[in-house]
Amino acid sequence: TIFTATARAKNPSAITKVSGDAQAAPAATALALPLVVRVSDDSGRPMPGISITWAVLTGGGAVTPSTVISDSLGLASATLTLGSALGANTVMASASPNIQTTFTATATVGTATTLAKTAGDAQTAAASTALPIKPAVTLTDSRGNPIADVPVTFAVTSGGGNVTGAVDTTNALGIATVGTWTLGASGT
Repeated sequence: TIFTATARAKNPSAITKVSGDAQAAPAATALALPLVVRVSDDSGRPMPGISITWAVLTGGGAVTPSTVISDSLGLASATLTLGSALGANTVMASASPNIQTTFTATATVGTATTLAKTAGDAQTAAASTALPIKPAVTLTDSRGNPIADVPVTFAVTSGGGNVTGAVDTTNALGIATVGTWTLGASGT
């Protein structure tokens, strides 16, 4: 009787991205898809039982779990919750100091939640004249990030008068400004 066995490498030689790279989501939220890597030996065979360490490099946020053991297919995954700042987030998966790969994700602005007065409130002027400071508002998401490129409509709701430039699109700082606001004959 003859027995055969195949020697397997004890140390991984490669770690490659399988899925989850280059995602985008609102700041401070978890990405929709997990980050997945595959660990392999020098012949390209999957390596189960290898400890993979996940670490956030930039952008803040958190990756969970921070350590994963590769499964029977050499796969390991983790979930990234983006940092609260807008922009790039990077995460490194490593099987040893020299065997690593990096994932990127982008933290974007969330859904608009707040429209706040920025300028021009509580002014005083003579009836039928334009106010000296143009009323402005700022549109932000739940984290206070400004939301750009959203049309805002200004309208006189009491006291007569009128506005020019009643529709303005928020700028990069989330600010929209009315053209002018002329008070009505009653001065309110």
